[in-house]
Amino acid sequence: MSRSLRIGIDGRELSGHPTGVGRYLRSLLRRFALDPRHQFVVYGSAPFALPVDSERIAGRVAPGGHPFFWEQRILPAALREDSIDVLLSPAYSCPLFSGLPRVTAIHDLSFFARPGEFGFVHGLRRRVMARLSARVSKKVLACSEFTRSEVQRHLGDAAAAKTEVVLLGPDDDLPPGPGREAARRALGLAEGDLYVITVGTVLRRRNVGVLVRAVARLREAMPEIRLGIVGENRSHPFEDLGGLAKGLGCAEAVRVSGFVSDEEVAAHYAAADLAVFLSEYEGFGLPALEAMSRGVPVVVADRGSLNEMFAKGALVVEPEETAVAAAMNRALNEPKLAADLRFKGLDRSKSFSWVRAANETLAVLERAAS
Repeated sequence: MSRSLRIGIDGRELSGHPTGVGRYLRSLLRRFALDPRHQFVVYGSAPFALPVDSERIAGRVAPGGHPFFWEQRILPAALREDSIDVLLSPAYSCPLFSGLPRVTAIHDLSFFARPGEFGFVHGLRRRVMARLSARVSKKVLACSEFTRSEVQRHLGDAAAAKTEVVLLGPDDDLPPGPGREAARRALGLAEGDLYVITVGTVLRRRNVGVLVRAVARLREAMPEIRLGIVGENRSHPFEDLGGLAKGLGCAEAVRVSGFVSDEEVAAHYAAADLAVFLSEYEGFGLPALEAMSRGVPVVVADRGSLNEMFAKGALVVEPEETAVAAAMNRALNEPKLAADLRFKGLDRSKSFSWVRAANETLAVLERAAS
């Protein structure tokens, strides 16, 4: 058995409205709490809620100014005070000047691959910090082989050599959904409506506009089709999806929900007939896995990690309007195909596990500490 460690964790992503990285961290912490060997201290710059009540996991708020100053000055000081042995930084960057072994998770490198989706200063800061953080970290965590290949492409062979792939798990962070009929009533869906959803922060690379156009194309033959867009719109330059739907004459068929609670996300999955994810660039694609694990047929783009992870359980398409509309038409109107996608998606989702992800992450932390 490895020695007992005091493991520090940058927990800032637990504050506010946790999205992808916050949910990743919450799912890991629930499993870390079951480990009998180690103690964990989670640090934040503002009050946050731990996802589990455990004597093995403590939370500490260390207030302090600008996020960069907090990460580079306040956090290292707190780690020293608490005699931490190794630090997990779950979101692309870590303290650069610390004597501690550091493990940094890099979920994707979109700020290198698609710089036009980031403001100049924001994108530059993220590129510089990812490069320097990979250099000083003992280990780098990637959530797919695609992301590891992107680390090599953009950060170099030395960073790739210290990168280990730890796949994520499904559905650990969402409550059980309501029954299908209750969920559909709550969302105002009529009995014959065909409900298509896409879930996740709205970004240009996720091609949500293509999905809106595909729905508009199908409306003449399928007036009962409805689209739910679930996730905060952080697109840059900003993409007005409601305005797009209005301009295409399908505003009444498109619901733009913005950020919603975990309970509401679960209700959207429960009500859905189909889930579509068209990202051109994705490090993993957790919402696609969540949809599969809940028995929703899934369509994914033939790109990056979406293809790598989910081709065995989904309908794979080119992320362009005509192909997407054709795939949706098949999945919604061919019962045998829909049933096959449900079965294959559920089966594929069972090959992912947060228990395994947490155990493998702890093994990487242990190797870094040694």
